[in-house]
Amino acid sequence: MEGVSVPVVGPSVIFPRGYLWFAPIWFAVAAGWLYLTKWPLWFRADAAAGLLIALLVLIAAINSLTFRAFSADRAGVRLGLHPGSKRRGRRRRSAKHLSWQQIERVRLARRPGGVRLDIVLGPEADMTLRGHPGNAAVSAINTILMLVIPFYYLVRPTGLTSPLDGPPRYRVRLRNTTVDELKHVLRQLAPPEVAIAVLVRRRRSVLSAQAAG
Repeated sequence: MEGVSVPVVGPSVIFPRGYLWFAPIWFAVAAGWLYLTKWPLWFRADAAAGLLIALLVLIAAINSLTFRAFSADRAGVRLGLHPGSKRRGRRRRSAKHLSWQQIERVRLARRPGGVRLDIVLGPEADMTLRGHPGNAAVSAINTILMLVIPFYYLVRPTGLTSPLDGPPRYRVRLRNTTVDELKHVLRQLAPPEVAIAVLVRRRRSVLSAQAAG
């Protein structure tokens, strides 16, 4: 097998991690401004309802977007937009290449419509892949800038290419595949020392054990 490419769903491909949480804050600011105006109550209520509907539609639409941003072959895993992408922002077009030698294990979990995949790095992974401890002051400044200037996200790394802590790992939400299909494909591509595991919900396991007893 030469390799596999699976579409990634959600905003992490083009936005920094947690960026969509700003949308309710922007709505609250707009609703607060409407509340303080002297316009008729019916007009303010209609405007607030319209903003709320627009917010819900925006979040639902962005969460349903899919991108060609995940591929794997015998060399490793690539995370990020396709090299031919025309999207603005150099940081959004940057990708992470994870060789199998730097991956300790891959965890798969069933999710509605697809699979959540966690790529756990090994202790020998490069520091550039593991991520550097962030400065709290710098993080706060970047958060404030993105809140005040929404388009500031163009110069920030995307959630897909930003590692999570404990342990250092990359998280991907995949669509149009199943846990069994992806496990079979990755097992063929990854070397034997890289574990491919399927996560099972603990509550379901407990209930199954109780039913069996």
